Amino acid sequence: MRTIHSLIILSAALVCAAALRAQETETDAPKSKYQTYMPPSHLFSCELPASGWYGFEEEDALGQVSHLLGPENPAGTFRTGLSVRWVEKGQPGYVEPKQAVELMRRPDKATERESTPVRPLRVAGLLARVFEVFETRVLPLERLPASAEVVHRYVAVIPSGANYYMMTLASTRDVYLDFREDYLRCLRTFQPMGR
Repeated sequence: MRTIHSLIILSAALVCAAALRAQETETDAPKSKYQTYMPPSHLFSCELPASGWYGFEEEDALGQVSHLLGPENPAGTFRTGLSVRWVEKGQPGYVEPKQAVELMRRPDKATERESTPVRPLRVAGLLARVFEVFETRVLPLERLPASAEVVHRYVAVIPSGANYYMMTLASTRDVYLDFREDYLRCLRTFQPMGR
């Protein structure tokens, strides 16, 4: 009888210890810095920072585009943002992927636009064209005083058959390196789904 009583007490103690250990594991486990994002259209998925970013999707004259807004720069003049546009052949304003890259990289004296060379990069098994663009903009747009600031864009054009994705991360020059790893992670985890 005493053995059964001891076994019951031991079993109860083990159950309590297991429950406490499970609670510790849940609260002590480090939360991931990233989360998977998929827009309502289900055109793609990728990993983005888990906090400080929010997204929305819209359809404009050029087609479907997802906007993901991040933090503002220290001056409060520009909000870092990632956009992923789905470009379908047959849409109004459609240009071939190679021509889209050339147009985005074309120098412009008015905005002092410059770009880096294009380099190939595998994104979800597709051969993307990746480059950076720098141009001067008067910021902030909606209030005074405003001043000229350099806006930096990481750009990837990811072909998917005759269609393609155009992924751009824009921020001011003073903070663009802060978001480089986030952009690269987004590219590494990008999963195209198309239509």
